[in-house]
Amino acid sequence: MEFFIENINLVLFLPLIMCAIIGFNGLISNKIEKNTLFAISVIVSFICVIFSAAAFDYGVVKHLFVSSNFQWLSFETINFYLGTYLDSVSVSFLLASGILCFFIQNYAFFRFKENLDFPRLLFYLNLFAFSLNGIFLSPNIFQTYIFLETAGIASYLLINFDFSNREQSKAGIKSFIYNRTGDLTLLFCVLTIMYYSVVYNELSGVNALSYANMNNIAASINSLMNTPLFVFFCSVLIFVIVMKFMQAFVYITFESRTKNVLSNIVLMQNSILALTGVFLFIRFNPFFFELGAYWAWTLLVLALIFMVLGVLNRIFLPFCSIVGWFEKYVIETFITFCELVIRAFSYLSGKFQGGNFQSYLLYSIFGLILILGFVLIFYVALIKV
Repeated sequence: MEFFIENINLVLFLPLIMCAIIGFNGLISNKIEKNTLFAISVIVSFICVIFSAAAFDYGVVKHLFVSSNFQWLSFETINFYLGTYLDSVSVSFLLASGILCFFIQNYAFFRFKENLDFPRLLFYLNLFAFSLNGIFLSPNIFQTYIFLETAGIASYLLINFDFSNREQSKAGIKSFIYNRTGDLTLLFCVLTIMYYSVVYNELSGVNALSYANMNNIAASINSLMNTPLFVFFCSVLIFVIVMKFMQAFVYITFESRTKNVLSNIVLMQNSILALTGVFLFIRFNPFFFELGAYWAWTLLVLALIFMVLGVLNRIFLPFCSIVGWFEKYVIETFITFCELVIRAFSYLSGKFQGGNFQSYLLYSIFGLILILGFVLIFYVALIKV
């Protein structure tokens, strides 16, 4: 049991390594067969479930917890920490998301394996699993925000899987921007807590944004803010949670009316993000407890926030048409140029196999980035943890 707890970071690294393998396979012209890639991926996913189950036994059954942090960025006034935090809440969500991701990968294989771009779909699913595991293992709000942004990128890539489908492309852009609204409000909350910790020196070190210290953080912020400001701050936290719950519904609103296997996969994967809404609600519960009788005012503030969003939506729709124009002419021109370069290189090497050039280009680039990131960042993190 101790082996699984001491190496719980593997549930982060294994999906990331799988992404690197799939990306490298794109660089060598998909020489690894789809069945082999799926077998490796599903084994990796099952191993993550085993680690999550062991952590669940450790945190829920035995009522133990583990916290590890290392300094990532250091400034004169505040430091940023990364690490892992295992308690009954995190291990429960980690196990639930691990099981769901495992079954979604199996569903995707049996229903979508004939598609030439299945390896790219597998890449996005593993990237999504990596981001979810990172959210639930995060020891502080800042790390949660980083992984929420990663999950948003993975969600956009899944929705916009078929670049030739204009409806899916528009749905991906709209969903991405709407969900960034929720994540940016979380960033606002992080910056607010950081501001009070720096200016008033009430919070410092590892505990500045830590979930383990959330009761003290909530009490400190409540004491430093006046009542209307604290109500507004808690309303913003609730808005973040609501936006996470709405992830799947936003996709349903923006997607095309034609249902297919891919849309079902994307819907199931995006629905898992509702778990992050529940997770954030539990983590931020000390703030809501501090509200006391002022809970009713948060409903009014939330109504005003959504009213403002409704007005901005009138401005947002023309903006989407501009983004669509940019995507159609500028990005496609760049991709076409890259296709010509790949064709020329492939003609000289004689190793290229036919397929979707956009897919080939995208997950090859992602693979290279992840390989470099794994070597330069996460390897160092693993040593320090």
